[in-house]
Amino acid sequence: MVLWFKESDGEPLYSYDIRGRSFSQPKLWSSPTVFGNRAFFRAVADPAVLMIDNVTAVDAGVYRCRVDFKNSPTRNLKVNFTVIIPPSRPTIYDAKRRDRTKLVEPYNEGSNVLLICEVEGGRPRPRVTWYLENVVIDDSFEQRPDGVTLNTLTFPNVGRQHLNARLVCQASNTNLAPPQTKVLILDINLKPITVTILTKEKQISADKRYEIECRTTGSRPEAYVTWWKNNRQLKRMAKNFSENNETLSVLSLVPSAEDDGRVLACRAENKHVDDSAIEDKWRLNVHYVPVVDLKMGSKLNPDEIKEGDDVYFECTVKANPKTHRLVWFHGNNEIFHNEAAGVILSAQSLVLQSVTRAAAGDYTCMAANSEGKGTSNPVSLLVRYAPVCADKRDGELFGALKHETVSLHCSVDANPALVSFHWTFNNSGEQTEIPPRLYSSHGHTSTLNYTPTTDMEYGTLACFGANSVGQQKVPCMFQLVAAGEMCLLLQNCSVANQSVDSLYVECVENFDGGLPQHFVMELVELPTHIVRYNVSTNRTPPYFEIRGLPPGVSYRIDLYAVNAKGRSDVATIETVTLKGQAKFTGESTTLGLSPVLASIAAMAALLAAAVCGVLAVLYKRHSARHRHLPAKHAPLSEAMYMERQTHSPTPVKQECDTRSVTPGEGRAEGARGALLRAPDPREADDADPDIIPCLYERRSISNGYMSLQRPPSSTKLAREPEPDPAFYTDFRKKGAKLPLTSSYHSLGRANKGVNACSPSSATGVTSSLTAHRLRPEVVTTSHRVQESCI
Repeated sequence: MVLWFKESDGEPLYSYDIRGRSFSQPKLWSSPTVFGNRAFFRAVADPAVLMIDNVTAVDAGVYRCRVDFKNSPTRNLKVNFTVIIPPSRPTIYDAKRRDRTKLVEPYNEGSNVLLICEVEGGRPRPRVTWYLENVVIDDSFEQRPDGVTLNTLTFPNVGRQHLNARLVCQASNTNLAPPQTKVLILDINLKPITVTILTKEKQISADKRYEIECRTTGSRPEAYVTWWKNNRQLKRMAKNFSENNETLSVLSLVPSAEDDGRVLACRAENKHVDDSAIEDKWRLNVHYVPVVDLKMGSKLNPDEIKEGDDVYFECTVKANPKTHRLVWFHGNNEIFHNEAAGVILSAQSLVLQSVTRAAAGDYTCMAANSEGKGTSNPVSLLVRYAPVCADKRDGELFGALKHETVSLHCSVDANPALVSFHWTFNNSGEQTEIPPRLYSSHGHTSTLNYTPTTDMEYGTLACFGANSVGQQKVPCMFQLVAAGEMCLLLQNCSVANQSVDSLYVECVENFDGGLPQHFVMELVELPTHIVRYNVSTNRTPPYFEIRGLPPGVSYRIDLYAVNAKGRSDVATIETVTLKGQAKFTGESTTLGLSPVLASIAAMAALLAAAVCGVLAVLYKRHSARHRHLPAKHAPLSEAMYMERQTHSPTPVKQECDTRSVTPGEGRAEGARGALLRAPDPREADDADPDIIPCLYERRSISNGYMSLQRPPSSTKLAREPEPDPAFYTDFRKKGAKLPLTSSYHSLGRANKGVNACSPSSATGVTSSLTAHRLRPEVVTTSHRVQESCI
């Protein structure tokens, strides 16, 4: 039997027993608290040995082997068992105690490297050594009491040759096992070696684009390339391309005249390495169009120049290359040397002697060289003079009604600014001053608010301005005449051109009533009488064009003129049908009517015709009975009568009453339409028709003009003859106000007995005026006025 003991412990640790057994089947026992299943005794070995797996530090010590024999004395043998503990793996730190094996940070070229290699534990204590590749560079180490062994390496001035070099820290305390090592590969930021501007031209032109290349090598990482012009960086103007340790930068440069003589530099640097920048320079020779600056003579006061003074200008030119020509301009006109006219040109100056008002304006000078022509800034020459009219209003007429206020704007040119205005009025050679309260002045404009109340207050208004130079000699004239009521009917309206989907209509304008007018065309679809299109124009003579109309549709065309006082009568082109297929108005059917349905439809049509015939007979009897009734006359107030006596050369019997009519009165006075009164034989000598009440009412519409609200009627009135434009022209030339409703009174007498005046709400019978609408009297303040009915 073999027993193993440890000197420090008297209890057996392991036993090998073959008592009562065969040699090949021994009894083995191992202390579970010491070796456990780690120990195994090999008796067949020579000498016999106790094998221990996974040796630990506590296994070290003095062991005793005791052998008991059956027939011999016991033997004991002692063995000193030493356990070597290898050190831990080294850790490399920098001076800031950062683990360099985990922190990847390059060193800068030329800097010093300070590294600390620390090793913990180890029995016996290990040796710590630094290697550069396979060469020992530092084998000094320090063993601290806390069980740490360290070696501090100082590696000065790392350079380009140390890039990617291997620094190895090795720790070893036995030859029985390989040493513990840690490797650090040097990463170094390198400075650029070269920088060169590849395109250096002898001269470049201003305002042209150039691509300038610069190449740099040797930097790691890639170089940061910047462009500088006179120590000012050019940003966002270059593109960089890098490959390996070479960088190409392309600058897109558009030089200006100011860049001539400046230094362009290409600078390359490694932003991680201090003082690593290197640069290449190029002095620019920029050719440019002359830069010209014009100034008035330094001894002149630009605000105090008046007619008769002498003026001179100085032109400063900066150019590369030098200029070969210098030209002067007044506005867009070139100035030539002319001593007789007082124009003197010298090297870079212009002299104007005894300037006049015509010399005022902008002056420029132009210089030319091989690069082109350069024009100076304009310098304005202001010549002081008395006011003159800014707008030529000779022969321009202004129309106004009595008691209507018109605004007349008088604008003048003057230097210096106006001090005062005054207005005069002249009628038949008598000139009077306009009170200042009627006009206002602002800058170069005076506005007169003038209200004529009598015929003698129409005439010529004159506006005078005055400044420090003097008073205006020729005044601004305004001819004020009595305005007509409204525009007159458009003439000669016709369809000049017509296609499948377009219309072109032409007319001739008529008298505008003394006011600006524009023209309107309305397309009324037939038979629905819905206004589909509305076109306006202010062209003279007026013409209208509409495109994109649906083909095969019929229209009625209404045309009229509009001014500030209202609208003219309507000129109508009755029916215009566009070429092409007729408009589709209903659903088509492919199945014919059955005989039964056809019979029912025919019977219904016969019955409807019979009912209509009976109603027509009853209506005729009712109308005949009412024709013999005396017509009701609207009483005239005294004021209305006096107005009629004052304005009409002949008594006016036809009158429109604008009094409000209640529904009851409308039913009492009107029946089914316009009442036509037959001429009385006893009144055969009376040239005027009867006076009948008219309940028309003028209402305002959205565009500010006045329109006549007509009652519906189915009875067509006789077409009125067009008024003679010469009638209005004659009144226009005389400056007199057109007599109200005079043309229609004469028309009424010419068409004696054809008079209709329909109440506005009496019946549902409608009347259509095909060529002209009723003309209302002109008013300026009221929306409900007296009407003349024809």
